[in-house]
Amino acid sequence: MSGMRRRTRAAVTALAVAAVTLSAATAHADARWAAADLPGVGGAMLYGATRVDADTTWAYGVGVTQEGRTRPTTPLLLARDGDAGAWRTIPMAAFDGDSGRINSINARSPKDAWAVGDHEEGRGAIHTQHWDGTAWRVVDAPVPEGLRLAGAGLLDVSVRASDDVWAVGWLVVVDSETPSTDPNKPGGTVQETHMEALVQHWDGEAWHIVPVPDATSLSTGSVTALAADDVWISGYTSEDQPMMLHYDGRSWSRVPVPYDGVNGELVDLEARGARDVWAAGRKLNDDEDRGHALLAHWNGRSWKQVPAPAAAGRANDLTLTPGGVAVSGHQPDGTPYVMRLRDGRWTNLAVPTGGTAGGRYVSGVAWTAQGVTVSGNDQGATGLPAPLLLTGGR
Repeated sequence: MSGMRRRTRAAVTALAVAAVTLSAATAHADARWAAADLPGVGGAMLYGATRVDADTTWAYGVGVTQEGRTRPTTPLLLARDGDAGAWRTIPMAAFDGDSGRINSINARSPKDAWAVGDHEEGRGAIHTQHWDGTAWRVVDAPVPEGLRLAGAGLLDVSVRASDDVWAVGWLVVVDSETPSTDPNKPGGTVQETHMEALVQHWDGEAWHIVPVPDATSLSTGSVTALAADDVWISGYTSEDQPMMLHYDGRSWSRVPVPYDGVNGELVDLEARGARDVWAAGRKLNDDEDRGHALLAHWNGRSWKQVPAPAAAGRANDLTLTPGGVAVSGHQPDGTPYVMRLRDGRWTNLAVPTGGTAGGRYVSGVAWTAQGVTVSGNDQGATGLPAPLLLTGGR
């Protein structure tokens, strides 16, 4: 969910990265995808999926309805148990108002999970929810005092312990507001704004805003907490350069992520351990580029770029798989893709495109008991988005 912002020329890193192609011969012809049957769900957008335990998978997003000219949204959580289980709906607490999002869900166990969303103006707080194994309960996350906001939210959450949960997102701060001179918008105003990074920590009692260096020049998009003294946050700078922050239990530091591009962003983080952390996002090779997949790996000493197939466009999401990772994203024309790196070799999992370019949006990918699970939405026949869940690609 990283913003795609202005592009500035930057020096290309000296890291030599070999070109990797993904020819038709490497496509996984036997990657059989099964589409989930979701009766009664209606219009919906699914933003991601997460594995709760060995057998259970959750997929999350929002339900969408049409009421006149507006499209109200409600929290949506689907669950599947075992190989043969059908998807079922788990009720979630409603948003404060007729719009909102569930941006991320992470579970430590079937009895301890967190969901994070956007700022709700009526509550004066950011919408988060906690799952105790029985029901979801809304818990307010604060926004900074003394700032006028045009928007805010949390994009990702990492649950390490019941009293050690991290979440990251963004603030849009209003710097000034003046009357609009547009005759077509009488009484309107023009706002000057800037974005800031937002990092929050749950200590078992409440959410607290955590200061990070240079917050006014960073956008934070993903977090993974490995230990109380080992937390990673990814995102990008105001100059549109990939950014990585690390917390050692005492302070934050910027850790370089070399890559062969002029601009880029890192939008997702996943980790097996302190010496095996992965990041995914987008890089631009020049000012005309619409984006290629950017993959990076931390080996306990440094970040290094991982060569990705030249045909892969920007990456939206990353999941750990046996022997490697899987990445979902879109080509410049909007065609979705899912590719898997296993034992050093890339394979195209040939996810169905949904007919026409741009008609299917793939937002998330997760490794589950059924193999790779892809979440997103199609353009529904009624004009509302139709939820998409595909499983397969072992």
